[in-house]
Amino acid sequence: MEATAATVDRPVDRIEDVVNGIFSPLGSLPYKQVLPKVQSDVALSLNKNAEELTEDELKGIISRYLRDHHIKCDLTSSASVLTNYIYHDMAGLSFISRENLFDQDGFEELDINSWDDVEIILRGKRQKTDYQFLSPEHANDILLRMFRQTVTPFDLAFPGATADIGNGIRVTALRAPLVDEDAAISVSIRKVDMTTVARERLVQTTLTEQMMTFLELCLTHGVSIAFSGETGAGKTSLAGCLLGYAAKTLRIYTIEEGSREWDFVQRNEDGKITNSVIHTRTRPNEKDLSQNFGQEELVKLALRFNPDVIAPGEIRGREAFEVMGVSNTGHTVMTTVHSNGTLDTPERIITLAKKAYDMTDTTLFSMCARAFPLLVHMEKNADLQRRVTEIREVTGCVHGEVQSQLLFKFDIEDNLYEGDVCVETVGAFRQLKPISQELAKRMLKKGARRSELQQFLEVEHDPA
Repeated sequence: MEATAATVDRPVDRIEDVVNGIFSPLGSLPYKQVLPKVQSDVALSLNKNAEELTEDELKGIISRYLRDHHIKCDLTSSASVLTNYIYHDMAGLSFISRENLFDQDGFEELDINSWDDVEIILRGKRQKTDYQFLSPEHANDILLRMFRQTVTPFDLAFPGATADIGNGIRVTALRAPLVDEDAAISVSIRKVDMTTVARERLVQTTLTEQMMTFLELCLTHGVSIAFSGETGAGKTSLAGCLLGYAAKTLRIYTIEEGSREWDFVQRNEDGKITNSVIHTRTRPNEKDLSQNFGQEELVKLALRFNPDVIAPGEIRGREAFEVMGVSNTGHTVMTTVHSNGTLDTPERIITLAKKAYDMTDTTLFSMCARAFPLLVHMEKNADLQRRVTEIREVTGCVHGEVQSQLLFKFDIEDNLYEGDVCVETVGAFRQLKPISQELAKRMLKKGARRSELQQFLEVEHDPA
């Protein structure tokens, strides 16, 4: 009969018990003193960089050093626990890698407000943690180690940095003097889910079947769309779902900054790619601007690839002018932008466009009105559910004033609470007005059927 761990002591367990005996009782040295001593002495004994060793190799070296020097500290009486702590502070990312925070179920974001103030977002809920770095200097060392993986400068000359460190993890960090000296750093680490959110899931929670069908018809029949909303409102998820739908039949060209959030390449059972998709990412180079490939440059290059849909992940700067330009040359564009609502979106876009060309507001508003006939706004409500709260059709621009009509909206009636937690936002999606004949004609020219558009040419219920 095969022995189990419950009936027989394994050799590893017995060795651990012996080693732990050396560490008991707890020593008086604080971990903050033990770490730099061990780190310095071990590093000097190595014939190569600690980060070039495997985890097992370096942990073995650390463990032997602790045993040979009878190191004890107030952190733990366990040799393996102390070794693990030192390893992750010496060659890993401190508590981030030690606790495998990125792999926690429901992990969305880690926000480091300062070296000793760390918050985590799990399934949309933000909470304080007990994690902290050992000192401001330690925090800077860990961030430098993180950015070295991507050859991203992060020092006094470049105190702000953004990078994709792999596995869908995007890091944006600031250090002094951009933040206070006593805070040392401020970091946002987001986990990007490249899995396209299922249509069925979005229809159940984010918008109605009618609204989803309408957006699908618009995107696949020549109508450019700008999504707006705060960070975390769900813009990228909904846009990704729509682009995944369009990628079944249309040629898609995406542009993303830093990390990839979209993946629309489709393969058959033999692994052969069955659709036409080009995914691109920016490559900033602040030291040599001639080697810089930002969104503006990638939008310009997009036209050389004969795409049906061009999808900049988010417009934040002067690329807004180029995005309006390509939309006004007959290409379908889908993008996202930060604004307070669909009425504010055109002004936000032209404000960004002015960074490239200081043209008159009248000209820019006219360009924007033609570039984006459809504006969609999303919000994360009090119950933490992400919803489409407005879909607006832009019907024209007269003397610099954008003309539009609100087609759909989400009306909030109440918020239900259990204690201090909102458990449900009570409301309803409503169609307020039919689409214009001009918008219908635009989609008909791009192959839409009259029967598909009919339900949007009339209001099916009383908006009141």
